[in-house]
Amino acid sequence: MTRDDVIGLLQLSVKQAGSQRALAKKIGVTPAHVGHVLAGKEPGPAILKHLGLRRVVTTTYVKDETK
Repeated sequence: MTRDDVIGLLQLSVKQAGSQRALAKKIGVTPAHVGHVLAGKEPGPAILKHLGLRRVVTTTYVKDETK
């Protein structure tokens, strides 16, 4: 799932809650945090939990072609 997918889910939650402020109050974050995530910032644990998601970080190694 991409960050854009997460933003889409959050937008739907905001719509269902009625406003960013209402959603923020419901899940225990500031309205500013909701706005920052909608603008592309990393979501915090409360937003991820509300969306039923968890963050997974992967590492990819590639061959150094400069040598």
